[in-house]
This record gives sequence, C-alpha cells and structure tokens, in this order.
Amino acid sequence: MKRIFLSLTLALISLGVFAQNAPAKAGTQQYILIVRFRSDFVLPSGDVIAKNIKAWQDYMGELGKSGKIAGGYRPGNTGETISGTAQTTKPGPYIANNELVSSFLIINAKDMDEARAIAKKCPVFQLGGSVEIRQIQNTTN
Repeated sequence: MKRIFLSLTLALISLGVFAQNAPAKAGTQQYILIVRFRSDFVLPSGDVIAKNIKAWQDYMGELGKSGKIAGGYRPGNTGETISGTAQTTKPGPYIANNELVSSFLIINAKDMDEARAIAKKCPVFQLGGSVEIRQIQNTTN
C-alpha cells in the first residue's frame, strides 16, 4: 500500500506546479474532480508507472496552459475516520467499495460537458481508477 502512495505522490507532484488557486472566470464554473484508486490495487511494472507519471505530467501541464486548473490537493497517507452518532474512530483513510480518495482537482469549465471531457482525459483510468465530478458551490457569499 505504501508503494502505491509513493507512486501516486510522484505522479501528482505536478499539481502544485500547475495549480493556479484562482476563481473561475466569467462564463465558467468550478468543478471538483475526486480521483480515486482501488485499495486493493496491485502495483504494475516500473515501465507502466513511468508512463503513467508522464501522462499525469502532460495532463496537468495541459490543464495549466489552458487555464483549466484552479487547484489540486492530495490527502496524506495517514489519518482517521470518525463516523456515526457514537463518533466511532477508525485509523486510516475512509475506504468505500474498495476505493480511496487519492487526490482532488479543482477545474474551471463552462459546463458539466466540458468538465466531463476534462475528467475523461485523467490518467487515473490507465491504472483502473475513477473520477467523480461535482460542481462546486461557493458557500461564502
């Protein structure tokens, strides 16, 4: 499991390089892409990982050049989950359906169709991952 997170860290290192942390421009909305990997993921060969890292760099680079990326975050590998009315605490990240969140990207897109097109280019699919798309609503206004 630690090898997976190490590989993901390397693949997503470019998030900080390309993230703009800027609000959406007029005519666009912000969407969050919730990137997930399978918790039972088997680490592929070094060549496959190297190609996936390159794909992530290209993907993030293109989002940066086009102004589509507004931010990117990767949760740490440790933590705990508190749940239920009894507030039961369990060590480790929350895993549902054998998937855990590996990163969040905040993108600028004109609508859900454009957000979906951006998400479908995500390199996480090369290794069997998934992306959930949600429109972000500003709750500070």
